Amino acid sequence: MKRYLFMLFIFTFFLFGFTLSLYALSADEFLEKVKFTGKPVAKKGNPAEGKENYAMFCTNCHGEKGEGNGPVASVAKMDPKPKNHTDGKYMNERKSEDLFKVIKLGGKGVDKSVYMPAFGMILSEEEIWNLIAYLRTIAAPPYSGN
Repeated sequence: MKRYLFMLFIFTFFLFGFTLSLYALSADEFLEKVKFTGKPVAKKGNPAEGKENYAMFCTNCHGEKGEGNGPVASVAKMDPKPKNHTDGKYMNERKSEDLFKVIKLGGKGVDKSVYMPAFGMILSEEEIWNLIAYLRTIAAPPYSGN
């Protein structure tokens, strides 16, 4: 019985690994899957919901307050450092559509830092707009719209 369970475990392990390998995408294949078919249309998002995703996906690099000083950025000695989302001068010059592209496609997808991962297959478009709405609340001076 133990031998049967062991063989079943081994078979399942290899089957699972093989299945995952079918879904593994190169960076270029990933960008092809999430590429834009047109210009994103700016939407008003929900900052409260965006804050939850910011805490989950962004704070490791950008920091809890968005100052670009997250623990991963510090340990990895990222160069360039993650953007400081509280810098209103920088953030207010960014169009929401451009922020959308960076979040969806990642740094490589928009010719920026390769450290910025693409979230296009993790977050829905609505979640990305919520994230942008939250980003607009933490910059000082506050965002006035573009």
